[in-house]
Amino acid sequence: MTTKEPPAQATSSTSSSALPSEPSPQALPDLSAIPRATILPTDHPDIAILESDTQTKDGDLYTLAGDVVITYHDHVLRADTVTYNGATGEAIVRGHVTLTGGSNDEYIKATHGTYNVHTGTGEFYDVNGSVGLSADSARRTGYQNPNPFLFSGRKVVKTGPMNYDVYDGAVTSCLLPRPDWELFSHHFIIDDKKAKASNSVFRLLGIPLLPLPYVTHPTDADERQSGILIPVMGYSSASNDTGSKGLTIGEQGYLTLGRSADLTVGMLYYSLRGFSENGTVRYRGPGEDFFTAHFSALQDRGFNAPAVDAQGNPITLYVNQGGEDVTSGFRWKLSSNTRAVGDAEYLSSYVYREVFTENFNQAVSSDITSTVYLMNEKNGYATDLRFDRYQGLKVVPILTTAGEEVKVFHAPSIDFSADDHHIAGTPLLWSLNASAAGLKRVQPNFVSSGIIERLDFRPELSLPLHFDGWNIFASVAARESFYSRSRRVPPSGTYGPNATPIEITDPVNRADGEITVDIRPPSIERTFTVAPSLQWLLGTEVRHTIDSEITYKDVKGINNFLSILRFDDVDLASDTNELDYAFTQHLYFRPRPRPAKAVKPKPGCAATPTQSTSQTDEEAANAVEPVPRATNDANGIPDASATAPDQPTRTRARHADPCAPDPKAATQQEWFSWKIEQKFFFDTTFGNAVINTRRNLFDTTLDLSGVAFLTEPRDISPVISRMRFRTSGHTDIEWDFDYDTGANKINSSNIFIDAHKGRLFGGVSYALLNAPGRTYTEVITQNTATGLARSATANFAQMRLLGGYGTPSQSGLSVAAGAGIDLNAGSPLDDSSGPLQYLTIQGGYNWNCCGLTVEYRKYDLGQIRNEGSYRFNFTLANIGSAGNLRRSESLF
Repeated sequence: MTTKEPPAQATSSTSSSALPSEPSPQALPDLSAIPRATILPTDHPDIAILESDTQTKDGDLYTLAGDVVITYHDHVLRADTVTYNGATGEAIVRGHVTLTGGSNDEYIKATHGTYNVHTGTGEFYDVNGSVGLSADSARRTGYQNPNPFLFSGRKVVKTGPMNYDVYDGAVTSCLLPRPDWELFSHHFIIDDKKAKASNSVFRLLGIPLLPLPYVTHPTDADERQSGILIPVMGYSSASNDTGSKGLTIGEQGYLTLGRSADLTVGMLYYSLRGFSENGTVRYRGPGEDFFTAHFSALQDRGFNAPAVDAQGNPITLYVNQGGEDVTSGFRWKLSSNTRAVGDAEYLSSYVYREVFTENFNQAVSSDITSTVYLMNEKNGYATDLRFDRYQGLKVVPILTTAGEEVKVFHAPSIDFSADDHHIAGTPLLWSLNASAAGLKRVQPNFVSSGIIERLDFRPELSLPLHFDGWNIFASVAARESFYSRSRRVPPSGTYGPNATPIEITDPVNRADGEITVDIRPPSIERTFTVAPSLQWLLGTEVRHTIDSEITYKDVKGINNFLSILRFDDVDLASDTNELDYAFTQHLYFRPRPRPAKAVKPKPGCAATPTQSTSQTDEEAANAVEPVPRATNDANGIPDASATAPDQPTRTRARHADPCAPDPKAATQQEWFSWKIEQKFFFDTTFGNAVINTRRNLFDTTLDLSGVAFLTEPRDISPVISRMRFRTSGHTDIEWDFDYDTGANKINSSNIFIDAHKGRLFGGVSYALLNAPGRTYTEVITQNTATGLARSATANFAQMRLLGGYGTPSQSGLSVAAGAGIDLNAGSPLDDSSGPLQYLTIQGGYNWNCCGLTVEYRKYDLGQIRNEGSYRFNFTLANIGSAGNLRRSESLF
């Protein structure tokens, strides 16, 4: 807004009642050139508005009685009687005194006192007050910022707009008049940054529990405070073979590094194992830029475990499971088209993570991938410089058994890609993918020499066609790859079951020509009217659609597949002549309209008009999604997925309307989907690349399924099925399986069921893998170099269970349990001691603003970890939590 007068506009001689003519496109203003309007702050007038039943005046002195209201700037002062000096702004207030307003949503309720409306200072007696809490009596009471603060005292001295001294009182973050916890002291000092007190006593549910010589608490919702965090305590026990940890005691310190960064450092002490250090640094930059890093380490004291030597004699081994784990991630936007991204991890010992992590999925994870890249994208062209490292554990080191790892490096890789671009004057499109990489591989009995260079170049020319609902995409491509080193091919042209690569210095070229035709026929659909007896389940109408895909691909020229060293999926290119066909079915239903009903008003809110619980298609299409809020952690730092505006502008009301109706869940439309896919191979040997009695993996089979099903030449792939049910927003069922028609067996099957209703929730998942091979199913061999047994068949069946009742954000009781079961435990190839891999049982209770959760967790990971641990978490709303059970590990 500005005080400058706008330029004069030419007036028209036409009558004001005449309709204006539509402006030409040239006359329309350029909206992009108009600067963004910003409302400038304005000061309220320095005038006190006096309202009361009766008023008398003597000079500057006003005597007000009966429902007195004084409004000055953004504060409102109320009382039964007030003596007010208009010159000084001093007011003597008596009876039902309340002071509300201010940028901190302050609310003071007292019996009597004095207050200067000009300076915002005064003294109040027998006080209940709050900061950051809604004081509008017409609405329900609720928190208005992440750090609401309530206080009471015999006397409160307001020394500034946001400064208070509380005498003989208490502070809390719970809603009055019956707070779950309070902190009592003879003197509290509260300002716009924090509250502090000495010689205070902490009371929980009215019971004095803890004397505190000195305590502070932040009062600014946007300000974080450095300090010592609440100690961590826990206990765990384990079998004598796997090593107990004993009592766990820990402490952490928190340091703010400006508005956008913080640092947390701490140490844990395991009474039976030793000291463990940890630290986390976080930074949140403009837009989507961020940096996070976490470090943990353990100096393990070790333990003695029974073992057996090579001759079968019992011995005792000293076991040390210490190690270090460092993770980091960042994103840095250098320009509108260029960004740097990294996600890296260094782990010195898989056993360290498996034994000391509290996350089961992390404990059993055997892969570590680190990637750092710099990318520039513009107009469909992308260039990136990439460094990455893959580290995969293939054999877990257990006592006298040595571990095995595979490591693959790209150091570096330069990649260029051009998306489909039109060739002027033709319907043709062209695209290009090219890369230059330095590669290295390390595995048992093989280490590539130095850095192996690889150049890969693949241009493509394509033609899209559309007619009568048919869509056809035909393309031709050529590929040329150069490797500075190659792999020796045995004279027989095939490798044994345990052959390791033998590198030779001869370079090798790989070239091919590719033809692809992708056909998408028109969709087939039909709408059915549902019988009234079934409309409660399927709605009024059901629509059935069938989509089909047919793809023919022919790749010729790669006659040296066995000469190529393997580093990534680029090296899996092979000859193929195949036909891929797939069918996808969908079932959609139209929900039955529900009768309109009155919405029950929220506490303290007026009744709302009668509303319908269903939406028409037009209403659903025009519905406006609520703006997502950034998710902040306990220290006020947004997580990596949170978003923030580019400018700190306010585009909506400061406080959300507590009486607004809750947003409705989107109406579920798709009830069922099922995709079936299979490939037919005209070239059964893939250019003589298939090796009998070994798992063969090519890029064409990897695109179809993650299961290596090729152990011999074959002309047909397993049937790939992907099925999903979702009858409502409360249930989700998925079943994915690969069925081998030649062997008449299911190679893999994954079933997932999730259901929730109100406070009840539950889930079941089942995973089966029995692959590969049509006839080659169970051959156990022994590696002559390592002496370790191997099976060509991956065979496991596992189940995960979860169920519970409760909501962590609401008061009341919550219980939950989760388990992981190995259904094949006890087989000759399985080292676990029982079918139960892990078990977690949690129970908790939430009061109004505090909660207690306890947990028992059991891990059974064979000879590495057999442990039972007890954990707890005690939380004070808007303050913090004590214990070693983190929210991210909770079952709720």
